[in-house]
Amino acid sequence: MRFFTILLLSIFLISCEKTFTYNANEIQIDEKDKDQNTKNLERLRSTPENGSFNFVVIADTQRFYEELDDLVEKLNSYPDISFVVLNGDMTDFGLRSEYVWISHRLQKLSVPFLVVIGNHDMLGNGRELYKQMYGPENFGFSFSDHKFIILNSNSQEVGHNGSLPDTTWLQQELAATPSQQKIFIISHIAPFSGDFDRSLEQSYVSMLVKNGNVIYSIHGHDDISYLGQPYGPPVNYLMVNSIHERSFVLIKINPTNTEVEKIFF
Repeated sequence: MRFFTILLLSIFLISCEKTFTYNANEIQIDEKDKDQNTKNLERLRSTPENGSFNFVVIADTQRFYEELDDLVEKLNSYPDISFVVLNGDMTDFGLRSEYVWISHRLQKLSVPFLVVIGNHDMLGNGRELYKQMYGPENFGFSFSDHKFIILNSNSQEVGHNGSLPDTTWLQQELAATPSQQKIFIISHIAPFSGDFDRSLEQSYVSMLVKNGNVIYSIHGHDDISYLGQPYGPPVNYLMVNSIHERSFVLIKINPTNTEVEKIFF
């Protein structure tokens, strides 16, 4: 009897092998979770534009799931937010499970959200996961007479080989922006960070200054709060803390000025 019990158990385990298989490097994304930046941009296009609006920037959610849950609840009670940007490092190890866990929390936001790729998000198969779940690493969109340019600036993940950030693409995107639009550039790693490609720092900075309409370059990664003009006027550089600090940045825009406020929750 014992022999037959063991035999039946063995057959059961073999037949269920696929059910119990776990692959940490899995890259298949469920259809409902694909192309979320595109889907949220469609939502944003249906938002009324009146010249004044607010948006929120957070960064480095990584493994801080409880903090993100609390933040989502806080933002859903906040008035007059048009959209939320997670500025990179949504994951710690670039795993599918991390992508899904963070995404499903962000999907509880009552407003559109956009996710920028961070260096941790590129680990392992993370770059392919980002492509499936969120779409292109570099893209731009306009809202209420402002241009937002999302950029992959994670130089260290490609060995500082001169390909990230893609300054050729950035120059084309800047040149294609109508002259009346003020521009925000949002990327994970700042040009003055130690992890930015030094060979591209000056070309990036010069490009923004020469354009004349770039007002903010916004970053995360280094887990500091900073707002200043390290390369001189007119471009402001804004650094956003990790969500582990339980804070976010609220940016208020009206036709005459832009205000930046750090808020704890």
